[in-house]
Amino acid sequence: MSQTDPAKVSDSVTATKTMGRPVEDRVGFGGMVTVELFDPDGELKYTETAYNLVTDHGDEHVGNRMRLDATQIVTGMRLGTGVTAAAKSGAGGAIVTYEPASQEALDAVAGGADLGGGSGWRISHVCTWIAGDVTEVALAEVVLTDESPLTDVAGVVGDTVARFVFAATIDKQAGDSLVVTWNIDFLGA
Repeated sequence: MSQTDPAKVSDSVTATKTMGRPVEDRVGFGGMVTVELFDPDGELKYTETAYNLVTDHGDEHVGNRMRLDATQIVTGMRLGTGVTAAAKSGAGGAIVTYEPASQEALDAVAGGADLGGGSGWRISHVCTWIAGDVTEVALAEVVLTDESPLTDVAGVVGDTVARFVFAATIDKQAGDSLVVTWNIDFLGA
């Protein structure tokens, strides 16, 4: 009987064999962000939808929720002007250049929805910065945070669940409102 080299063991787990082929159980989650900027008349000025990068803390956060349910839930979002690429940890793992007074509590309790057909579960977090909130010509980043209570500071990697850098900077004028919808899909299959 041969020994298995632990360094060569993959993250996927062979659960059983079906018709001679291994069936792998891969669990993961990913996030998608939709950013919408509206003018004072409610007309859409800018929209962008793309995937974000879930940080190491975000990975841990979900794992701990599954394990201990007492872990702090997501509390809100923060905006910034930093353009450093998103990273799992380190410099890109939290807000880079915080926009003062941009911390925003979630609009409501996060929603959850079954994606159907064994496709996973989606959790949605929404924040709205109304007219008069955060006037900035070069918004470039947003983070999802679990800081409690939510404060007017940049936050740290240890309370940043996920981070997203916009494809282009957003010019949010005083009369504009900004809505960020953060969908995180848990893809257990």
